[in-house]
Amino acid sequence: MKIVIVASDESETCALRDLLARVDPACQVEVARHDSFPMAGSSNQPDLVLIDLDTDSSDIGTMIGECFRRYPHARLVALGSRLDDAYVEAVLKAGALGYLPKSHSETIALGMLRLVLSDASYHPSLPPGENKAAVVATKAGNAAATANRETPDGFRLTGRQVEVLSLAAQGKTNQVIAKHLGISEGTTKLHMTAIFKALNVQNRSEAVLLASRMQSVNFSQIKEIEGGVLDLDWLLPHMSHRRESRDTTLFRKGDPGAELWYLQRGTIRLEEIEVDVNSGSMFGEIGLFSPSHERTCTAVCATDVDLFTLTSDQVKRLYLLNPQFALYVVHLIAKRLMADLSRVI
Repeated sequence: MKIVIVASDESETCALRDLLARVDPACQVEVARHDSFPMAGSSNQPDLVLIDLDTDSSDIGTMIGECFRRYPHARLVALGSRLDDAYVEAVLKAGALGYLPKSHSETIALGMLRLVLSDASYHPSLPPGENKAAVVATKAGNAAATANRETPDGFRLTGRQVEVLSLAAQGKTNQVIAKHLGISEGTTKLHMTAIFKALNVQNRSEAVLLASRMQSVNFSQIKEIEGGVLDLDWLLPHMSHRRESRDTTLFRKGDPGAELWYLQRGTIRLEEIEVDVNSGSMFGEIGLFSPSHERTCTAVCATDVDLFTLTSDQVKRLYLLNPQFALYVVHLIAKRLMADLSRVI
């Protein structure tokens, strides 16, 4: 599979390249600039073109039209930050097969790309006047999954089914969902079957795409995040493992904040405030997001520890790619600041 990303800055395509590698590890990805991407010969047409609409000042029709002129046989998907219905409609009317908001989670983005590559189009936002339906339509115009509803979540899902769908939307397998909820894998499969029927969808990808618009699913995910639960299943593959010995200094107050840390085993001592960070906790976020980007404490290993780390650039990419991770980081920062305030008082 050959994929071309049309963007103005190649350095901003790293997260997208990682995502495409998960769709097809063997795919060939090329980056072309908006102002100078080459004309492809008839024998060198890409299978998919991804065009970043945020990085060019031209109008939508001009940008997409130029892509079709150069790559007439490729599927074309647009990416952007805007989510208003009129904008998305303009993108689709210009000929894009789908529109991928940059705020969508990694799971939703993967599902959308797989649908597009199987000749389905994806509409992340509903057309005016259709606020009672969630629509995923095939390229030929056949309805693949529609569900009328009287309320934002009028699909008549049970509380347990909402929990199952919420976890499935995070990319978890039936086995992982079963373990998380303390039920059998067979029961999880029965719930998924009932969910497909209630949502009037054919498969897991369609259910996950629809779940991204359901308030009950969103609220379930927010509740977990506000409770301090971080989904590590998708995060760990991005992280690097480190093992450090007792009395090792990870960083000192005033050092540049270059990494976010997750403590898998052991205890970390934050010396200036005399606070212990225990296993299962994330720390170091203040140094990444503060205006000065400096460490506010010295972190020393109180025991032998196992750690996972994310670089500052990784954190920022994931922050934009996964709204759940972004919300978790915001809550974590607020919690730290409130704790610091209480110590001062």
